[in-house]
Amino acid sequence: MKKVTLTIGCCLALAGGFSAQAADTLKVDLSKALEVALSDNPTIKIADREIERVDYSQKAAWYGLLPSLSGTGQYSRAVELQTMALSGMSIKVGQDNTVNLGLSLSLPIVAPALWKSIQMTNLEMQLASEKARASKITLRNDVTKAYYSILLAQDSYKALQGGYDIAKQNYELAKQRYETGMAAEYDYISAEVQMNNLLPNLLQVENGVAQAKMYLKVLIGLNVEVALEVEGNLADFEASVATASSNPQIALNNNSDLVQLDIQQQQLQKSLQIQRTQHLPTLAAFGNLQYQGMGDDDDKVSVNMMNPTAPPTVVPGGLKWYDPAISIGLQLSVPIFSGFSNTIKEKQIKIQAKELQLQREYLENSLSVQARTALDNMEKAVKQMESNKKAVELAEKGYRISGSRYNTGMGTMLELNSSALALTQSKLSYHQAISDYLTAKADYEKIIGQEN
Repeated sequence: MKKVTLTIGCCLALAGGFSAQAADTLKVDLSKALEVALSDNPTIKIADREIERVDYSQKAAWYGLLPSLSGTGQYSRAVELQTMALSGMSIKVGQDNTVNLGLSLSLPIVAPALWKSIQMTNLEMQLASEKARASKITLRNDVTKAYYSILLAQDSYKALQGGYDIAKQNYELAKQRYETGMAAEYDYISAEVQMNNLLPNLLQVENGVAQAKMYLKVLIGLNVEVALEVEGNLADFEASVATASSNPQIALNNNSDLVQLDIQQQQLQKSLQIQRTQHLPTLAAFGNLQYQGMGDDDDKVSVNMMNPTAPPTVVPGGLKWYDPAISIGLQLSVPIFSGFSNTIKEKQIKIQAKELQLQREYLENSLSVQARTALDNMEKAVKQMESNKKAVELAEKGYRISGSRYNTGMGTMLELNSSALALTQSKLSYHQAISDYLTAKADYEKIIGQEN
């Protein structure tokens, strides 16, 4: 009973371990990988934060149209009062303590530079949004190509594994025939060499699958310790390869790089307008409130300065507040001359605008060439896929014929190995053609600015 209990406990523990391992494995196809990447990739999160930052900057520019209110407070104490001599008498003038309180209100009425700055923040928001879109397009392209590279590595591994299994079968057959004296030693050796030659390639592709998965984990923001299982194979996309390569139209209107340059060109034009507003007058409304208090620490004798012969009066100490002073008005500021700095800055902005225009023309020509190259690669890959697909069928038929010939003693092991190798190579070329098409298509979609 103890042994039975221990056995059941071990089985339950192993079952729990297997279920936990299965739970830690993330299965993804292309749509799932893109979904995870667009939600967890740090680049996308940074782009979203940038949009949030520019939004606050835009609000701050709008708040510049609101009135501003500031308060002031000042306290001063006379260390030594001023002394005046009058009719042989020395009289101290002033008071010990002085307090000034004030409020100032300002409201821009005509502020051309402020209005243009608000328009500039709108362009900044457009540029931030476009950069976020560019990040998504680039990430989609990287994830898509990484996914296709994993499928190519996995399909190549399957093809090589099939070739290795065939080579192993041929080796077992040659060994059996050699031991029974029905085949020469050369057949046995060549079959073993063929089998051993495929093993390093198989291990290399296996390592390539692991590295490709690691790169995809980084792109989608997944912990590298999480097991990843990529579903699908390249043959699933064969139908799309046959139907998606007949549109030679090249439209670069949505290319994110060109759109960003267009927005930057608008920003330069707006900067030029802001610079020109330095020559325009500004008008602002203002209001001031002043409240003052003065007084001495102790009671003091006050003499009438207009009538010195009059009897002096006693002024009680303490702070005395006077009625507030209120003023409102308009302030007009007209720039007259500030040197030639504004003119020089305007010329600099104009030169930057011309440089940006030349940069845009060069980029547009470069993108047109890249798009045409991608379309040509897609067309070439379609033809290669059709040819390789037929080659796979012929290679399979050739391998069956060479196998029958070898079994009947009419063929040689060299012929059988050659047909098996041709079958493996044709399968690898077939998968490579599909991968080339899908990769070129992903690059073309990135160039034209396609988001999905």
